Amino acid sequence: MTGGRQRRKRLLRKARQAAGVAEATHISSLGDDLVREIFLRLPSLVRHACTCPAWRRVVASSPAFRRRFRALHPAPLLGLFADNEYSGHFRLPAFAPADDSRSDADVLAALRGGDFGLAALDAQERDAGEVEPRRWLVADCRDGYLLLVNWDAAVLAAVNPISPRRLSYIPLPYVKHREDITDRHRGYVKGLRDVHWLSSSDDDPMSFRLVWLYLDESRVRAAVFSSATWDWRILPWVEVARMPQEEDEWLQSGTQANGVLCWRIGNEENLLILDTKTMSFSVWELSGLGLLALDNWQHGSLGVVAGEAKNGDLCIVRHTPLSIKVLTRQADYDGVEKWLTHDRVLSWDEDFLIDNYGRLDSLAIMAGILYFVAGEVVMSLCLETMRMEELFTTPSDLHYSFARLYPYFVAWPPSLVGNRGRFVEVQDDPGNA
Repeated sequence: MTGGRQRRKRLLRKARQAAGVAEATHISSLGDDLVREIFLRLPSLVRHACTCPAWRRVVASSPAFRRRFRALHPAPLLGLFADNEYSGHFRLPAFAPADDSRSDADVLAALRGGDFGLAALDAQERDAGEVEPRRWLVADCRDGYLLLVNWDAAVLAAVNPISPRRLSYIPLPYVKHREDITDRHRGYVKGLRDVHWLSSSDDDPMSFRLVWLYLDESRVRAAVFSSATWDWRILPWVEVARMPQEEDEWLQSGTQANGVLCWRIGNEENLLILDTKTMSFSVWELSGLGLLALDNWQHGSLGVVAGEAKNGDLCIVRHTPLSIKVLTRQADYDGVEKWLTHDRVLSWDEDFLIDNYGRLDSLAIMAGILYFVAGEVVMSLCLETMRMEELFTTPSDLHYSFARLYPYFVAWPPSLVGNRGRFVEVQDDPGNA
């Protein structure tokens, strides 16, 4: 009898010890740092991080982790928005999805669940009683948002195709600030076509700013929109050195990367730069690089695209009818830092580029990868190895012929970019899980 009781006690003790070990090694008992290290080794994160509130918090509470993950796993290209402003047949931009046969789970979920046909925008206009639906053109595409403009109504629409309920309307700056914009101008005043979406900060990831550039005969001024005040601020006129003589269209379309906005000055070999942290202008010289050879060459970026190299440094890619070249900030033989052509050059004698000759459009540089269109084929080019890869083919219809193309990259969903204050409400919204 006594032996039986002792045996049962021993078995019960072992069972309790086993339960303690199991409890100690359960995945819910892992510390946040260890969970993040596990997440870093996953090729796809969003679906895993949204599995439960605890894991969502692990990602949302650490901007440093999100930066590390993006460094190891660059944001995938989801597809292209095509905006043909020269054709009156299309009221909304078209979307060409990337090849989903090679996509990870996050990309497939975004493609299947997203509103890339912009049906929510259509529905909201119908609910508002619009007699004739507006025609929307793309102003920018960044951080998972598509920024659309309707010139007739003088309004911008910020659309998140993955979270279509997040639709915001923003009046253009001249609706309220026309006198401020034209104050003390010289000759004409013109606003560029592009409105630039500035990336949010880690401290306030739900905020954003917009920049729209105005110019007169020899100067520029920026209109800056803040989501905090929901209003525009008009900055003073700034004289531009080295501007071309006797040119009305003396600034070309802009490009953005690493905290700066860049506009090519006419057909010159200079770029107008706006530092988005200090909101100060400067001019970069790209002397002796043959940019003048780009005159009359059909492409949306006018041959110059700024982006981030793999190490995070700013780099510039330019293309001509003969080559694609990489520019980096280097010291010349006098020790003075200049923008110089890197030794890595892709020549147009490549068989693939010859076969797809007819259109060259540099789209974006993300984490050292240049995305561009040759003919109708969307390509990627690793700037470190100069290795090309064919991604997918755009539809061969009128919407994509001579259209501006805007790459759409998968951004962090709102539920993974903050865990304090109003971000808690966003995370607890079941629609963002």
